[in-house]
Amino acid sequence: MFSRRWRNLIGLIVFVLPLVAGCELLSHFTRNNQEHTEKEPLTGAPGKHSFRLGQFIFLADFEIRKDHPLFKDLGSLREQVNRELRLPSSQREVWVYLFEDKARYEKFMQTKYRDLPIRRAFFVVQPRRLGGAEDLNVYTYLGDNIHQDLRHELTHALLHCSLKNVPIWLDEGLAEYFELPTSQQGVNVKHVEHMHQMNAKFDLVRLEKLQDVHQMTSVEYRESWAWVHMMLRTTPQAKQALLNYLHDLRNNPNLPALRPRLVNAIPSVSPELAVQSHLGELGRQALRNTNVR
Repeated sequence: MFSRRWRNLIGLIVFVLPLVAGCELLSHFTRNNQEHTEKEPLTGAPGKHSFRLGQFIFLADFEIRKDHPLFKDLGSLREQVNRELRLPSSQREVWVYLFEDKARYEKFMQTKYRDLPIRRAFFVVQPRRLGGAEDLNVYTYLGDNIHQDLRHELTHALLHCSLKNVPIWLDEGLAEYFELPTSQQGVNVKHVEHMHQMNAKFDLVRLEKLQDVHQMTSVEYRESWAWVHMMLRTTPQAKQALLNYLHDLRNNPNLPALRPRLVNAIPSVSPELAVQSHLGELGRQALRNTNVR
């Protein structure tokens, strides 16, 4: 059974853009299904209905309201990511497969990607059998976390469109940062609370040695988020160190570690103490906000 929110999203609904949306929103939906780049069908994946939202192509076996606030928000994600990280814009297509329920999603993923861990959503770079550029695929299902999950996985896709390679910890840290609504400025209160409770330790050297998504547990996800948030939301020098690193990744997929750049950017304190201090400040802000309510 779906929540009322998703019963409103699913169904035969005529799509009419409000006049106030203007040309920018209208441009997201002017292409029909026949204008998508030819792509090999995926056995067992949704595909009866599709629509384009900028470079994102959504596929499902049910009709969905294209004017739902979820898609309006996703339509602005590319601009947000590229603006904050100063990445070049790309029109490369990203295919988003929306499964109607968790059971169908998990059956498909366990059949096609046996080696992947069980997660609510995935971004997968899929080589084409006939050659050419890889397909950029996102898989998820309708559930209470779909908004957060889509922002997370589409951030991975946007990074892949602009960069040749992103270290796994940084890839996940950036996705954790941008999965949150813009109004939250990347602050994940649950991460902050959990890391305080567990007296989290920070070790960027260890994170930078990770090579595979299987090595990423909830501990690594939270720590990666904390590093990214510290770099983007504290000093201009720390932010510039990250932006320079991302810029260099556009041309060199085998860059050395980021940590030495942070050491030079914030010489008055170690990077680990800097992120620890930042986490403490986020905790105090969360407490103040709770007391205000």
